[in-house]
Amino acid sequence: MKKLQWSKLVTLLVILLGFVIVQECFVLMYLCIRDGYTSTAAWLTAAVGLAEAVIAAGVSGYLSLCKSDHREGGVTFEAARASGFSEKDPSDGPSI
Repeated sequence: MKKLQWSKLVTLLVILLGFVIVQECFVLMYLCIRDGYTSTAAWLTAAVGLAEAVIAAGVSGYLSLCKSDHREGGVTFEAARASGFSEKDPSDGPSI
């Protein structure tokens, strides 16, 4: 089994956290509408906006990491250059 990279795990958790917050807010909005809540619900709108900002920040951070790794001088680019830009054949077995 391939090990999940830490940056991918953190990004996934941030996106899931934002998604859960949005879903909870939508459920609360539904309950407010269903039960005849007549006051303003700006706090729910603000929470949805905050959750979307969390998701955007997580994706933006991960994409900037990918851009820096894949341009010349980046870790991934230099590792690919060192191997002659060729992929290792998985049937060769693990490298020691």
